[in-house]
Amino acid sequence: MVVAEKELGRRLQLVQGIHWLYGAQGDPYAALLRGHHGPDPRELYALNREAGPLWRSRLGTWVAARYATAAELLALPVPEGGPLPAAVAQPQVAVTWDQGLPAPDPADRPGADWVRALAGPACERLLAGLRGKVDLVAEVAARVPVEVLADLHGLTGADRERLAEACAAAAPALDAALAPPSYGDAARLPAAVSALRGLLGEAAVLRVVVEARVAQELIAGALHALVTGPGQWELLADRGPDGAAAVVAETLRHDPPVKVHVFTAAADTEAAGQRIAAGEQVAVLIGAANRDPEVFDRPDVFDPRRAETAGAGPRLLVPAPYGVPLEPFAGIVAETVVVALAAARPGLRAAGPAVRRPRTPVTGGLLTVPALF
Repeated sequence: MVVAEKELGRRLQLVQGIHWLYGAQGDPYAALLRGHHGPDPRELYALNREAGPLWRSRLGTWVAARYATAAELLALPVPEGGPLPAAVAQPQVAVTWDQGLPAPDPADRPGADWVRALAGPACERLLAGLRGKVDLVAEVAARVPVEVLADLHGLTGADRERLAEACAAAAPALDAALAPPSYGDAARLPAAVSALRGLLGEAAVLRVVVEARVAQELIAGALHALVTGPGQWELLADRGPDGAAAVVAETLRHDPPVKVHVFTAAADTEAAGQRIAAGEQVAVLIGAANRDPEVFDRPDVFDPRRAETAGAGPRLLVPAPYGVPLEPFAGIVAETVVVALAAARPGLRAAGPAVRRPRTPVTGGLLTVPALF
């Protein structure tokens, strides 16, 4: 056990040190991963776009931050697993937590109507007791998805609490493979995965880890935009039934819950004039591509009316981390939360600045969004 702990600590320090070194030497992707750019990564997104449509980071990863190349890469076939070509050296991995877990089966994906039917009552239960100053992440964004997942899997009693604890401990997983988390977060991940195996069965683990965290970040991002943006609640009310869907869609563009999507090339391919060999790692910077000023007008402005004013416009880039699509679960749960809060607390306002976790390049890690409830 002591040897394993030392090895984990050594690996975390090594990867973090590599990110610091290359980032300090001007590699904008390494700088993004080291996670000390503050709460706003716009400058680093711009530097990654300026580096070229597809460029090779010193970390060994191909990086795409412009919209056109990102869309092209997301359309590539997804590798089906198996060993990587022996000749391809892989970038350092901070934490490996998904080894041996089977890929999600599309047939096990919950239907949209089922998710919507469970999300409404879950919101009612959790919002009923909220009063005064409330952290919208801890009390809403982190809890509603887990309540819905518990209902989807038929969990009752103490098992529901175990699911909540396991999802909380597994929350750093999406960021941890790229950016070293704290030692404590890294050490808790294996036990969280084991707990989810015991509660839900091995086949459900990847899907639940991704759905719980992505839904949390999507809800938190939408609520953060609503409570801090002047006139956003009024605009939501004016839009009627379509308002919540527009808020969630704009959140997927402006503050996506998956900002960096990394995958391994399944076969030799070409993109943006570059050859990517099978087995090489590719990072699509969703957060940068969905704010590409060559494609989106006023890209840094949160505007749920964007689709109306721009017509059909470019499609949003929405990846499927670990093969888990963001729809229907995350999108529908987020829409349901927005509708419920708009009805229960119209005009909800921020009660202080939001805080994001450091070293969360994938999710953005909204830690707290205080509001007066």
